[in-house]
Amino acid sequence: MKRVTVNKGSGMTMARVTAAAGLMFGVALMATASWAQPAQPPAPGGAAAPAAAPVQPGAPATDPAAEPAPPVIGPDGLPVAPVAEPAPAPAPVPPVEEAKPEDITPITMFLKASIVVQAVMTLLLLWSVVTWALMISKLTFFSGLTGRTNRVLQVFRSASSVADAAKNAKAFRDNPFGRMLIAAGDEIATGKKGGVSGRVSQRMGIVQAEVGEELSAGMGIFATVGSIAAFVGLFGTVWGIMNSFIGIAQTQTTNLAVVAPGIAEALFATGIGLFAAVPAVIFYNMFARRIGAYQTRMDNFSSEILVRVAREFEA
Repeated sequence: MKRVTVNKGSGMTMARVTAAAGLMFGVALMATASWAQPAQPPAPGGAAAPAAAPVQPGAPATDPAAEPAPPVIGPDGLPVAPVAEPAPAPAPVPPVEEAKPEDITPITMFLKASIVVQAVMTLLLLWSVVTWALMISKLTFFSGLTGRTNRVLQVFRSASSVADAAKNAKAFRDNPFGRMLIAAGDEIATGKKGGVSGRVSQRMGIVQAEVGEELSAGMGIFATVGSIAAFVGLFGTVWGIMNSFIGIAQTQTTNLAVVAPGIAEALFATGIGLFAAVPAVIFYNMFARRIGAYQTRMDNFSSEILVRVAREFEA
């Protein structure tokens, strides 16, 4: 029987090689695990954050942000996209109440105007009231004048003589025709027949001059208001616009909502001026024609009286 002899040196060498290989394999595994693990950010203050505990297989995830939820599989075997929840509706913002613009009326424009413009408006309104009151007064006067004048003509033409007509006309002393007839009768009553037509003509001329002054009463007011009221209103407009430009310079704005009220107040003064001036001019022309027509009637009546006087006393 042959004996097998084992070399002890070669066995120790193999054992060393095996141990070194195992050690290198273990170091390689540790290096691979450290490379595969994500680096943790350092904790505040310089302290290192603790390593996360390993997740056991089959255990539920403790951090939902670390691992995404598994996709939902539909009946067809395909993943179903998650439905995003609708964002909450924003809270309603309460509406901002806008400041209502102030109404601009003639009264508010007058109250907010400067003292000079208010004085101009007040003066023009007074002139307008006086003009209309005078117009109503003169219309009433001319209406009564025409009726009484026609009755005096009937008395004169129905009388047998100028003297008889003068006696019947004493009931119409407030009428110009009645006064002319009474003046002619007074000259005839003196009994002096020489130059009676001349004296009667002069007396009736005096009455006509007096009546002309009475008929023209108030015409100066119409003429004055009609000629200067518009210019007085224009003065108020210029003054108001000047104040508006001063306000623009002080507020450093040209916003129409800021400057419009002042300009409206200024133009309102011109409007009142025209409201006073235009009727005054119309009334002046209207009554000037009526006065002229009545004076023509007085001239014709005077000629008619002189004809009868000449017929009675100079035949």
